Amino acid sequence: MKTRAITMIKEDVLALGRLVSSTTGELTKLLQKNPTARFDQIEKHEEEINKSCLKIEEKCLEILSERNDLNPQDIRALVGSTLIAAKFERLADHAFRVAKFVSWVADEEVLIPSELAEMSGIVTRMVEDLLLCFVTDAIDRLPEIIQRDAKIDYLHDYLSKQLLQELGRQNQQSAQTSTQLLFCTRYLERMGDACTSIAKRIYFIVSGNRIVKDA
Repeated sequence: MKTRAITMIKEDVLALGRLVSSTTGELTKLLQKNPTARFDQIEKHEEEINKSCLKIEEKCLEILSERNDLNPQDIRALVGSTLIAAKFERLADHAFRVAKFVSWVADEEVLIPSELAEMSGIVTRMVEDLLLCFVTDAIDRLPEIIQRDAKIDYLHDYLSKQLLQELGRQNQQSAQTSTQLLFCTRYLERMGDACTSIAKRIYFIVSGNRIVKDA
């Protein structure tokens, strides 16, 4: 019974993660100005993700409060699942903010830097691989996934410098657009950070040890 309850929690986290993966995948298409991209799908997922996150938290707290036969790994799995769900929810929030801006300027001649789509694509692959590690307890893959965040950080720093340099030479409307793009760059960088946090949490759940930052 105990094992089944924890397995169901993992299944709930997996379902939540898949919604997040779908959200970031759709965001990547929006940033690429792919005509098949759908902002309404991201908006729908946003509501589902919020509800799912709360559901997971409530289930984990219920198990923790009602059972007295939990071993240390069970406790790590339950507490960790709550924290992972919250990270996924925050990641989706950032994705929604970026998608909302891109949808606003969809009919305008706004150049969306290719680096944003590249960052979003990396995040999507990180989410997909993290879900696989979470389900299979394959912690040996986690350091490599964490390393991908360095590429997101590099793209964030590069694009931020480019946008800041352009601000002083732009008119008011263009400067406002560049400012919004700077926010988008920051949101995507935070999405990469969230993936790194999830990877570290998975490692701790399975091993009981903390993964070193630069592993």
